[in-house]
Amino acid sequence: MLLLFHPSGHAERAARHGRPLDPADLLAEHNLRPALEATGWNPDEYEDASSHFLAHATLAG
Repeated sequence: MLLLFHPSGHAERAARHGRPLDPADLLAEHNLRPALEATGWNPDEYEDASSHFLAHATLAG
């Protein structure tokens, strides 16, 4: 099992640091999901809320 967690979401962190969301961010769902799949992980859950970031994956097979 792989679990990535942060107590704030991407948009909140970007705003806190005075920068826009970066589409190249490796933790953005459209980047993270294919990266996980390419390395043998099945992305099971992805949440990027203002109050938290959570990604959960399990090994394929």
